[in-house]
Amino acid sequence: GSSVETALEFRLEHTDDPRFKAILTRLKAESGWETRPSPSPSAASTGSSPVTGRGVSIMWRDNGYWACAAEVKVVPDTGVVTVERMTLVCDTGIVVNPLQLKRQAEAGCIMGISQALHEEVTFDRGTITSQDWYSYPILKMGEVPQLKIVIAPDDNAEIYGQGSESANALASAAIVGAFHDATGKPIRRLPLKPEYVKQALAASI
Repeated sequence: GSSVETALEFRLEHTDDPRFKAILTRLKAESGWETRPSPSPSAASTGSSPVTGRGVSIMWRDNGYWACAAEVKVVPDTGVVTVERMTLVCDTGIVVNPLQLKRQAEAGCIMGISQALHEEVTFDRGTITSQDWYSYPILKMGEVPQLKIVIAPDDNAEIYGQGSESANALASAAIVGAFHDATGKPIRRLPLKPEYVKQALAASI
């Protein structure tokens, strides 16, 4: 194995699937992934200065291969998490309409970020209390990060893979990985609302 095994290298070294190896290698190049220890040497769980981190996720779904890298900024004292950049590489086999697939991947990635940062159904003892876009907030246009979508189908693929909602599921895992890289603390509750983030950062582990 490599002397420094990051989240991306770990996945590369623990798969024998050539298509996963291909998209992870492409993701490493397209995202500018730096091989370094994780959590980041500058990770911090306290203070008013922003800390940054990156995370990765992969998925196989209905013959589609997906990989995603997230870059986030966290301000520990406020608990505010900002997603700054997302890079997504997909191999869905035979591609009929690459422009439409790219649009689906962009929209799905944005929806996944919204779920990771904001979306939570609230309720009391009698009913759901999320009744509007104020009580059920979603990602605002100003929060949309830089997106890089790379369509990289396997030249030897003989079947179609799923596009559509596959992109949605990648964001949360990559973002929480990036949060751990930035702060040195895991977080196990979504969405990444400031109050939940501050609770996680104050925890002993």
